Amino acid sequence: MSSEDNSPSPRRIPSRNPSPPPAEMLGEGVDLHADNIGDTAYSKHWFFTTLMNLIQEVEKKEQTEVRKGGEEEAGAAGIDIDEELENELCKLWDMSINKDVGRFLQEFHAVDILMGVINKSQAPRVTEICVGILGNMACCDEICKDISNNEKLVDVILGLLEDPDAPTLVETSRLIHTCVSNKDVRTNWLTPMKRDSTVYTAILFILQSSTNVDLLHNLSSLLDLVLDVDEELLVAWAMPDFVQGLHEAIKQTGEEKELTVDSYLHCLQLLSTTENGVQALVECTGVLFPRLTAHVARVCGEDVIAVGGRERSLASAMSVLNVLFSSAGEEALVLLEKNSYCVECVMQLFEVIQEDRRTSMTLAAAGASQKSTPVSTPHSTRHRTEEKSESDVNGTGRRTCAEGSPRTDTSQSRETEAGGSEDHGKSQDTVPVVRNLMEVHMLYSVTVEFLADIVKALPKGESQVAGYLNGCTRDQIESMVLALQDHTDDTLIPHLEEVLSGSEDKYPRLAAAIGMDAS
Repeated sequence: MSSEDNSPSPRRIPSRNPSPPPAEMLGEGVDLHADNIGDTAYSKHWFFTTLMNLIQEVEKKEQTEVRKGGEEEAGAAGIDIDEELENELCKLWDMSINKDVGRFLQEFHAVDILMGVINKSQAPRVTEICVGILGNMACCDEICKDISNNEKLVDVILGLLEDPDAPTLVETSRLIHTCVSNKDVRTNWLTPMKRDSTVYTAILFILQSSTNVDLLHNLSSLLDLVLDVDEELLVAWAMPDFVQGLHEAIKQTGEEKELTVDSYLHCLQLLSTTENGVQALVECTGVLFPRLTAHVARVCGEDVIAVGGRERSLASAMSVLNVLFSSAGEEALVLLEKNSYCVECVMQLFEVIQEDRRTSMTLAAAGASQKSTPVSTPHSTRHRTEEKSESDVNGTGRRTCAEGSPRTDTSQSRETEAGGSEDHGKSQDTVPVVRNLMEVHMLYSVTVEFLADIVKALPKGESQVAGYLNGCTRDQIESMVLALQDHTDDTLIPHLEEVLSGSEDKYPRLAAAIGMDAS
């Protein structure tokens, strides 16, 4: 027999994974899915093991710090955690957004476990992950109430606003926003926020110094909500340093982050509804007026001026600009002279706003009379040319909110409201159209008031501001005059006539719009 005959046969490689053992080998009553959480494929044992490993890791670090002594050595000992454990915790963090997983974690007393870890851990990454898990769990209404009813946990989370770690602050602000959005338990957060002055101090520090875009975004949503739903906090925080902080946050964020800027602008507008807030805003006129004018000018600087989706941010900016202008007294016109493009931008926008308002009213009426007809939300646009040729440009899908209504979802988009206009096989509710009409009307009203106050401030004879108005197109001037004629203040047109009397040849477009002979 040859050597080849005595050699062992080559090992066969299985062509598929082995089949599970037959049910009879497992015994009667054995459930193959007993370890699964709800209808998911997630293992209960894995969650249990991961949480236990986290507790052991934190306790081990704590004991190491006690043995070593010394603040510097203790801090260094708690900075890092085991890489494998960190990866497992990140998986848990991702899975915790699932409602079944969240309820299982709640039954497993994960809220108390995570609070204990946050209290003991010196590792920023661990704190961030734990707060992030709580933030995901809080998306479930039942768990949100459980978290909010835990006074110690609320105090711990609010205390984290003083944490120097930016990623931890990102998750902390998200968790607080999620809980305050719940009407049933928001007082559990707002009460200690009003009681503890360190909360205001921490928020102010973030506004004034943070460069983290995600943190500034989350904080904008939180402040927008808090100031909108709690009058006491709105009055208490209406101070010049807070206004300066909001301005600094807007400057740091940049106009490209429209949702974030929208929230901060609305915070400024909310402050303008209180006496203390107006005083604080006026003290910051020097920085606010140019910033808000630049915000309006940015929209006008686009090749196609689009108001749709920006109604609230523009209304907030216009409202605060008007407050600053009206409160400036004799220096009001100086403000416009220093920001010469403000009048031109407001006039350009107003023409577009009027068209948007007319279109919204038409569509709202059509939707009310025939709800089964698909109606798309209007987004008026205007090319920046003398001819002002109108174009039908679709909306950009930016998020807006009605005045006075708190946001509960920072990812809300108008795409879900305006979408589907091309699907003629489906009926569409008129709510988006009505909501858009309210937003456009709000912006229209605020802009008219601003223009009315500008006209009231015009002196008789020549002035730079009158020249700015006369430099606008005839269509823009006529739009303004029509709005002023419908204004409740019937002295506006007579005042404008008095201003132009004897100067018709210098301001021919203005004079022609109100029926004065420029010759």
